[in-house]
Amino acid sequence: MLKARFVIWMCWVHIFVLCCPTPGQTSLTEFTIRDELELARKFDVMIETYFPVVEDVEISGYVRDLVDRLALTMPPQPFPLKVTVVRHGAMNAFASAAGHITVFTGLIANLHSEDELASVLAHELAHVSERHIAKAIEKSKIIGVGTMLGMLAGVLIGSQTRGETGEALALGSLAGSQALQLQYSRQNEAEADQYGVDFLVAAGFNPLGITAAFERIRKLQWIAGGGGVPSYLTTHPGMNERIGAMEERIARLPEEVRTRSTDNSRFLRAKAMSQAWHTDARSALAVFRAAKDMPACLAHLGEAIAYSRQQQTENARQSFALAMQCNGADPLWQREYGRFAFEFGRLEDAFSALHTAVLKRPRDLLALFFYARAGVEKGDVATGIDALNRVLKEVPRDAEVLEYLGRFQAAQGDHLNAHLNFAKAMAYRRQFARYAYHVRQAEGLALTEAQREAISAVQQEVAEYRQILGLPSE
Repeated sequence: MLKARFVIWMCWVHIFVLCCPTPGQTSLTEFTIRDELELARKFDVMIETYFPVVEDVEISGYVRDLVDRLALTMPPQPFPLKVTVVRHGAMNAFASAAGHITVFTGLIANLHSEDELASVLAHELAHVSERHIAKAIEKSKIIGVGTMLGMLAGVLIGSQTRGETGEALALGSLAGSQALQLQYSRQNEAEADQYGVDFLVAAGFNPLGITAAFERIRKLQWIAGGGGVPSYLTTHPGMNERIGAMEERIARLPEEVRTRSTDNSRFLRAKAMSQAWHTDARSALAVFRAAKDMPACLAHLGEAIAYSRQQQTENARQSFALAMQCNGADPLWQREYGRFAFEFGRLEDAFSALHTAVLKRPRDLLALFFYARAGVEKGDVATGIDALNRVLKEVPRDAEVLEYLGRFQAAQGDHLNAHLNFAKAMAYRRQFARYAYHVRQAEGLALTEAQREAISAVQQEVAEYRQILGLPSE
């Protein structure tokens, strides 16, 4: 039901932005780099609204490191690159405006090596490097953030309507729709394939990863009967043609390039966490119990997580015991055991494991989040607030973090800031009546000009959020 409502709403967004240009819409010559950055910022808000963003150092941190490594081989870019990993079963990644790249967990879970994942990222970076999106924009007669946001929203319609089954297969796809004429051309895709190989080789990866990734996508496309392929891919070169061209190109490379070996240890950890937390728990359990190409200790950890998600506490405890016995000093193992222990009432074990995980990896946001909650349960509210503020700097629109921070502030008697954080949490959950309630409560508590300015800042932030989503102002 929610997906159906979302599709209907997004269709209205398309119609509204196309038929009702906003004051910011201008001619082509006035669509500046600043405009493109603004478009990317607003599209990111839309992505965060309709897809759960994955902020796990083992997944998103790893993908960002791969992008940084590939980016060193690219020509200078006018924008800083930004990578967002979202929870979705589709085998998909796409570049949007201003060097922003979105990667679905389904892509990580279904590929088999770091070379394969790097090849997809290199392909998307080639679209960025060659400014294919900007060139597509240049073919439009009316340019403006409102219209372009509606065009880019097409990928959300395509992904949301195909569910979490991995049937929405896309490689090198640009968000858009045929009616709005914002697509990659065959030439764009061919260029992205060629330059992607250049980036991949220069960064030290094995270029055979790109043909392996294409083959895997083609296989899943065949299994899906072609029905899961987004409509905006229908004008692109077929997989057979693209794989053939890549094979010819790679065959001409030196043998030492074609026989490179890659350390897959970080990839396997990212894949395991994508499968353990971001796929169906029963399917994940079956994967880990039958794991052949994964270190046994990592399989134990994945199995333990899958059991815990199914509330099979005793099986989870036994699997965690095996996992901790073979790799208990690793901060990932400590974080995951700490999460399990916290959720199932072992507070002392949880706090100890999470404290160690945070000390070893201070920027692990998941470890910090659960460490904050465990600390508050032990009575250390100040430490919990400090930890959540650190998390919030990285994910300022995370409703769950905002709500817990509000609870902790209320426990310390900081009711005004508690209401403001509750207000933002409710707004980002699109519960605007509850948002308004907390704003009114904060207004009743405000005594200083600084406090009134803080309330106004929240109201402005939420007003822009509503505008991005195409919702009427309050």
